[in-house]
Amino acid sequence: MTFARLRFAVFVVIVLALPAGLMAASDPQLVDLGKLVMILSPAVAGLALSAERWKRGSGAFWAWVVGAAAITLLVALGALGVAVAVGAASFRLQDTPLDAVIGSAGGSAVTSVLEELGWAGGGLTLAIAAWGRRWGVMILGLVWAAWHLVPVALKVGLFPYLEAAPPLMIAAFIASCLIYRELLTLLKERSGTWLGAAAGHAAPNVLLAGLLAAGVGLSDRPEDWPFFPAPGGLVFPLLALAALLALRRSGKVAAQRV
Repeated sequence: MTFARLRFAVFVVIVLALPAGLMAASDPQLVDLGKLVMILSPAVAGLALSAERWKRGSGAFWAWVVGAAAITLLVALGALGVAVAVGAASFRLQDTPLDAVIGSAGGSAVTSVLEELGWAGGGLTLAIAAWGRRWGVMILGLVWAAWHLVPVALKVGLFPYLEAAPPLMIAAFIASCLIYRELLTLLKERSGTWLGAAAGHAAPNVLLAGLLAAGVGLSDRPEDWPFFPAPGGLVFPLLALAALLALRRSGKVAAQRV
C-alpha cells in the first residue's frame, strides 16, 4: 500500500469507525458525543492528514461560488416541485416563530459547510492522491454514503427518514451520494475553492430545513419514496445528474472555443 492510500485509509477509519464506536455505546452521553464526532471528524481528519491544510484556493472564482449555490438550489426546487405535484409534499405553513425557522436553516448551513470542509477539502485531496481523479471521487462518494448510513444502521435518530426507508430508497441514497459528490467536486473545480462545494451543499439543505421548520410536510407513505425531494429519492439525483452533464458539456464547449 502506498503512503497516499494509507493516509486515505486512516481518514476513512477516523470518519467511520470512531463515530460508530461511540454511537454504538449504551451510554446516551457517548452516543451524543459520537454524533458530534461524526459531524466534526471529516473536517478535522481531512485537514490533519492532507498536505493542503486550510487551503481555500489561490485562484477562487467567487461568481462560481454563488453559481454553485444557484445550481443546486434549482435541483432542490425542481425535486420539491415534483414532490408537491404528485402529492408527496404539501405546503401547510404554520405559525412557527421566525427564530425557529432561522435556527433550523442556520444549523443546516453550518453543518453543511463543516461537511464540505472535510469532504471537498482535505478528504478530496487525500482521495485523489490515493486513487486519481475519477476513482478517487467515486470512492470518496461511497465513503460519504457510508458516513450517513452508519448512524442509520445504529438508529440514533440523526436521519429518521432513512431509518424508516425501504431498501430501494437506501440504494437510491447511495447512488445519489455518488452523483452529488461528483457534482460538488466539479463545482469546487470550477470555483477554484472548496467553498464552491460548500455553497452547493448548503443551499438545498438550508432550503429544505427552513421549509420543514416552517411546516412543509413530506409524505410518510412508503410508495412515495421515489419523490422524496433530497438524496434518497429518485428525482433529486436525476436532476443533479442533468446539472452535472450540462456543466461538463458547457466546459467542453468553452474549451473548444479557446
